[in-house]
Amino acid sequence: MGEAVILDRRDDSRLGAFLEGAEGTTVYHTPEWRDVIVKTYGYRPFYAAYAEGGAIQALLPLMLVRSRLTGTRLVSLPFSNVCGPAGDKAFFGALVEKALEIYEEQGAQALEIRTQADLAVLEDDRFARSRCFVTSILDLDPDPERLFKGFKDNSIRSEVRQAMRKGVEVRMGENLDDLRCFYRLFVGNRLKHGVPPASFRFFENLWTGLPPEMRILFLATVGDRPAAAVLILAHKRKLAEAYLGADSDYLRYRVNQMVIWKGIEWGCLNGYEKWDFLRTPRDNKGLRFFKAKWGGVEVDLDYLYYPEVKGSAGTIEDSFKYRVMTSVLKRSPAFVGRALGRILYKHLG
Repeated sequence: MGEAVILDRRDDSRLGAFLEGAEGTTVYHTPEWRDVIVKTYGYRPFYAAYAEGGAIQALLPLMLVRSRLTGTRLVSLPFSNVCGPAGDKAFFGALVEKALEIYEEQGAQALEIRTQADLAVLEDDRFARSRCFVTSILDLDPDPERLFKGFKDNSIRSEVRQAMRKGVEVRMGENLDDLRCFYRLFVGNRLKHGVPPASFRFFENLWTGLPPEMRILFLATVGDRPAAAVLILAHKRKLAEAYLGADSDYLRYRVNQMVIWKGIEWGCLNGYEKWDFLRTPRDNKGLRFFKAKWGGVEVDLDYLYYPEVKGSAGTIEDSFKYRVMTSVLKRSPAFVGRALGRILYKHLG
């Protein structure tokens, strides 16, 4: 007879065994990701698991976010695109009940579960459902040239070849200096769109806390000038394009397309089967069009809320508050955006 329990770090070995064989798991379900988030933001983790005979059958990671700005929220999982229940679907209901129990005990004002529509279906009328976001998933091929030739949109092939002709070169990042180079590009890209960036501390914790096989960095240069970078998260046979940055002066060199293609090519050659472009606001037609050109299949992200839609992931990007923030940041010096990111991110989880 099994039961729903709360795991702690002493359970990491059996958690690892579960993640190795379970369906629907992502990098965000791993204890390594948990430690990065806890170390950076200090949230309290509640990893709900259904266990039978000591073996984990299903998992729902949760973290408690206490904030004077955004309230007390139980989230699965802060700064994670998809981290819903995983494993045997027969036990998902028990995990939800455990989550609601924690919600009550901790005096939370909201419970948020971030799922992917084709990974886990939770039918529970007590939750409000939001589909503000989609993701795009590309099937990889052991032969990257075959994948490249098979892109339905000729513009991707043309843009990658254009980048090659213009001398764009790509290499793998190896150390913290390369990570700092990525971060400068990432910050510039975020502020250009009026979005505060996560702190460098988060990325440093990610870099040092995740094993090298779980985080891969590619840097594109034009001459000796850093032009674009992509930080990829890896789990099992899937790569996720987690963080992208580029120098706007070099976008005409198609550096974004080049650095993404090199990541995809590397994934093909190293036995990965999927490339996930990660979360895109449903209303962002430009970004959705860019991702669609690579030939991926668009999948709904189902974000579930109790008792009502509430939380940073539920924010619609065309809301008045969001438009005001982006407008201000686009006109502010870079140091203002970085400082705002350091202040706000702990509240946004």
